[in-house]
Amino acid sequence: MDIQIEFKGTAIEKLLQDKIQSILDEKAMLEVHNMFAKRCDPFVPMDEGVLAQSVQVYEDRITYQGPYAHYQYIGEVYGPNIPIFENGIIVGWFSIPNMKKHPTGREMQYGTEKHPLASKQWDKAMMASDSGQVFLDDVTQILMKRWKELYG
Repeated sequence: MDIQIEFKGTAIEKLLQDKIQSILDEKAMLEVHNMFAKRCDPFVPMDEGVLAQSVQVYEDRITYQGPYAHYQYIGEVYGPNIPIFENGIIVGWFSIPNMKKHPTGREMQYGTEKHPLASKQWDKAMMASDSGQVFLDDVTQILMKRWKELYG
């Protein structure tokens, strides 16, 4: 005959929740977010490295700074875009300052010379790859380390 013991709503459940919450402090979350940013880096589009190097890590979020970070993340070309020509060849694009940009419906193309895994929504791409499992293993190690620091 099977027996089932439930902890929901008990003092044991509350104790476990409190212990788990205690290891998810600012120090642990900062370490987890730093590791997440590190694992995402190969997926961040890179030309000169400005976007990848602009990452700011906090205990409650990760942000990529820069006027084009949002567009790179969304992965859709916004316009209007005006071509820059040199000797009759398009060498770049610019937009008129203070002019509202709109989605064009065209997917952004990412160079893969420097970051072969570059993609839009690089956080989701990383988690869907083998690196996602590596990150989850990293988190386990970080939390186990934090548990030992706090509870021996």
